[in-house]
Amino acid sequence: MADFIDKAQHKAEEVAGTAKEKAGEATGNDSLRAEGAGDQAKANTHQAADKVSDVAENVADSAAGAAEDAKHAASDAADKAADVADDVKATVQDKLQNVDADEVKEKASQVADKAADKASAVADDVKAKVRNIDTQDVADAAKVGTPVIAAVAAVAGAVAFVLIRRRNRRRSAAHLFVPSKRTTRKLAKKARKHSF
Repeated sequence: MADFIDKAQHKAEEVAGTAKEKAGEATGNDSLRAEGAGDQAKANTHQAADKVSDVAENVADSAAGAAEDAKHAASDAADKAADVADDVKATVQDKLQNVDADEVKEKASQVADKAADKASAVADDVKAKVRNIDTQDVADAAKVGTPVIAAVAAVAGAVAFVLIRRRNRRRSAAHLFVPSKRTTRKLAKKARKHSF
């Protein structure tokens, strides 16, 4: 998780940027106001990265818990498969005792043994694979993505800042709008249509 001291420092940077911006507005100093806005944007980007880091670590912890749950569920399924195989074998053997023909009993017994052996092999294979799952590896893999997510969030914050700043500049310069040729033609066509 992002360090508490870092979070406090980023919040302090934001407050300082706000103060600079307000001081610049009050004194008419555009340079100070712009510097304050830049400090705020930088602090907001750091705060967003801190939040993303916290979320990524929570996701990593959840992934480790999910891997552990999956390991237990697979182990339970393997045990259940072994129990079913034993039940099938017992049922087949019980039914074989009621058949009079020795040859049919022998064939059925062989089939039951093969089925039980295959079920046991599958159960053992599942148990072996479940034992090979290392929850720490899953957690480590999830944590590797944390810095990447934080970097992407920082870039996204910077891009959002630039886009918002551009939008605000366009709004403040709306009186400077020069329509395109296409827009001018459309407006002229509408004017002609309504003048008759």
